Amino acid sequence: MPETSAQAQTPSFRQVSSGNGVDWWSSAWKLLFNRGATAIWIVMWVIAFVILVVLHWIPFIGSFAGQIAWFVFMGGWMLASRKTDESTPPALGDLFAGTGAPLGSLMVAAVLVLVAELVIGGVMFVGGASAAVGALFGGLGRPGVMAGLGATSALLILIGLVLLIPVFMAAWLAPALIVFRQQPPVEALKTSLRACWANLGALTIYGLLWIGFAIIATILLGLGWLILAPLSILSTYVAYRDLFEPEQATAS
Repeated sequence: MPETSAQAQTPSFRQVSSGNGVDWWSSAWKLLFNRGATAIWIVMWVIAFVILVVLHWIPFIGSFAGQIAWFVFMGGWMLASRKTDESTPPALGDLFAGTGAPLGSLMVAAVLVLVAELVIGGVMFVGGASAAVGALFGGLGRPGVMAGLGATSALLILIGLVLLIPVFMAAWLAPALIVFRQQPPVEALKTSLRACWANLGALTIYGLLWIGFAIIATILLGLGWLILAPLSILSTYVAYRDLFEPEQATAS
């Protein structure tokens, strides 16, 4: 049944149990090794990684360009994930599928996320600079002043991380909402944030597992990231499918 305009703008999502955070990984693992798709996913990730590294070398605009490219790649990866989910092997060209119709929305969403990150970073920088100036005039060499400066810096970092969490939550499922539901950028970011917040338990379990997997992948001379990176992308698709397409998620 086709969606109405209102449904397309405000898609409903469902709340799931905390255990679904484990299921997102296990389902992604099955997709990664579905019908010989593993090699294609790894090559797609390597190509994207090289492009992102090169972009970040560009002076002044490197980080900006990299952020936009990441969102565009995520759009293509979501479409490739759908093909994998439907037992159709993905193609290397799927990496650039986000450069089609959803390109504008993906780029705008990327810019909005970047602006939010810059604002948070700016607030932390101003706060840190103010603390440093205060310490300078208060006697930088005094142990008490130095300890206070260290505590202030630690507090600023903690506050920054806390403020970045909702930004990451808003960005996580936004590309999927844009390519699958044709959501406008702002609405996609808001919907992703609401869905993640409503499923904080599952997201927490998912995130803790990701940290554990990241440690293992890094210990393995970094080679584990060849599996973990595409697995993380597929798990993002699985989470989207679980939260926004419950019937399909239940049937799989």
